[in-house]
Parts: sequence; structure tokens; C-alpha cells
Amino acid sequence: MTSKLIRPTRALTYSASASLACCYAAYRLHDRRDLSEKEAEDAHHSLAKFFPQKPASTSQNDETTPTQHHLSNLNQYGVSVVKETLTPAQVAKWNTTTNEAFENTSNNIVWNSGRAHFSISKRTSLFSKMAKIGESSCSRNNNDQDGETASASSDRRLGYFWQRKQPEDNTSTRSQQTEVTSLQDIVKSYFKQHKIERYELTDVQFLNAYPESTNQIWHRDNTCCGLTAIVALKDVRSNGPTELLAGTHKQDFSLWEAFQNAVFEEDDASRFSLGQPLLGVIDAGDAILYDARIFHRGRGYRKSSESDQDRPVLVLRWDAANTPPPGAGLIKTTANTYTGCFLYAALSAIQMFNNKKEDAR
Repeated sequence: MTSKLIRPTRALTYSASASLACCYAAYRLHDRRDLSEKEAEDAHHSLAKFFPQKPASTSQNDETTPTQHHLSNLNQYGVSVVKETLTPAQVAKWNTTTNEAFENTSNNIVWNSGRAHFSISKRTSLFSKMAKIGESSCSRNNNDQDGETASASSDRRLGYFWQRKQPEDNTSTRSQQTEVTSLQDIVKSYFKQHKIERYELTDVQFLNAYPESTNQIWHRDNTCCGLTAIVALKDVRSNGPTELLAGTHKQDFSLWEAFQNAVFEEDDASRFSLGQPLLGVIDAGDAILYDARIFHRGRGYRKSSESDQDRPVLVLRWDAANTPPPGAGLIKTTANTYTGCFLYAALSAIQMFNNKKEDAR
């Protein structure tokens, strides 16, 4: 009698093991795939759809500002896109600067998964210039980032320390400024919204992903409130974009709720808001800005044809003064890696279900 019970149990165990092995193999194939041009373009269009830079309505009753749009994106999705953070001229100058930094053999370049990282010391003038990236257009005109004098450089350093303390809101001054939003304005508003008075620029680096780079591990930049900006110096398409799991910065994020939205929600924005894997496919000069708590990684880029190009970006990270990154030890960081893999597998399956649902309409 006992042997008759054991045989079905073994059969179920073998079937479950085989199913898990097949699922894992399918996940690895999907995870390691090269992004197609169509997939990259679709991701680019989805960013334009879900991260508007201007209010949809310009009526007097609609008082939503561009900065509020970005804050709404960061609250709901954990990510937003800031257009034209750098002008074309600034993009060209930063490209030259990054090339010189990576070609200088005396610099301490760290290689990881086919990516070159050059961290910039806070004591250098280059750090001061990076700290001013994404200023409002008024500030840019009054204080150019290039060719500054010694006194201007000193003012920049003082200005950097002053910005750690949230300034008093001066509505009369802001009313005279342009309505175009800026990266620095969003950062200040984000920390103010989270009632964080003191924050600082904790990390500044040049990062370049080359062909044959591999996927980074899934990770979070911090377990507490913070922001990271990745400013593209070349168009980012299939050449190793940052991949994020939208909505995973929330403490109450639920896979079950993400699945329910995929099945029952008819509104595209509602389905997108919870858990959709998102590719940071942006144009040169644009910045992708995301919450430090969101699960993300840099995608690999293993093609090596003549048309392939590297992907240089500027990376800036802001954190609260009392919660420096990463906010987690080795055990929690390792757990985050496996959690990110599980979430990505589940959310990718939900996304495929969505795509088939759309094709069936």
C-alpha cells in the first residue's frame, strides 16, 4: 500500500521539477536576449506616452506644473523622464570630457560586467560642474558650467553645500522664472515632499557600457528615499538601456495586484503603473530619474557589428543626509538580487499576457 502511494508522489515531484526547469530555461532565454530595434522603439514610445512633459490641459482650472507631473510619476511608477536636461552643446562637451577620462590610464577606472565606471571625487572641480547639471535655464544663463573663474568655482562649492538645506519657497521669484521644469527643481521638490530637509549628492560618476557587456544584477540604490539620474550622452536604444520594474519602490507593492490589473483593467495607464518592466530608452541629453528604492539593472549589450556603439552616461545620486546608500548589508543585497529576478520573471509573464491580450483585440 505504501509503495503505491510513493509512486504517484515521485511522479508529481519529477513533473514539478521538470516544469520548474523548463520555466527557468525560458526565463534565462528571455533574460539574456538581445533587444531588437522594434522592442527598443516601442519602449521609447511608451516613455513618451506615460511620462508627459507638459500638462495635458492648458485651461486655467488645471494648475498642474511639469514638476508636479514628474513627482506624480515618481510616486506612482518610481521613475520619470526629464527631457533636454543637457543642451546639444553640453552633450558634445561632456562626451569629450568622458572620453578623455576613460582614455587617461592614470584614472582609477573600475570595470564591472563590461561597463567602465569612473567615480568623481567631491574635491575636484569636475564634481562641482556635475553638481550643477540640470539647473533651470535661468541659472544656466547666469552661471555657465564651462570656463568658470576661480571666484565662480568657489561660489559653486558653497552653493553645493547650501543646497543640502531645503530653501524657503519663494513664489514671487518662481513666478518670474520660465515654466520649463529642470532636474534640480524636481530633486528639491522630491525631498521636500518626503519631508527631508537635508540631502546631498552622494555619488557622481561617468559610466560607459560597451558591446559585449552583460546584464547587471537586480539591485536597489538605497533602501530609503533617494533619487538617481542617468543622463544620456548618446541615444540609448538597444545598446544597454537601464531596465526598471515600475512600482517596486512602494512598500505595499503586490504581484497579485499587478496580475489583477493586467487581467481586469482596460485602461493602459492603470495596467502600466504596477510592475511593468520598463526600458530607459531615451535620447541624448535626456535624463531618466528614478527612486533609489526601485528594482533596476543595466541591460547587457552583446552585439558587436560595425553599427554598434558604446553607451556613455552621467550618473548622479542624491540621498538624505542621515540615510546614505546603500542602506543594506551583504545579506539583504543578495536577497534583493534574487527578489529582483523573481519579480522580473513574474512581471515579464504578466507583460506577455498583456501583449497577447492587446493583439487579440
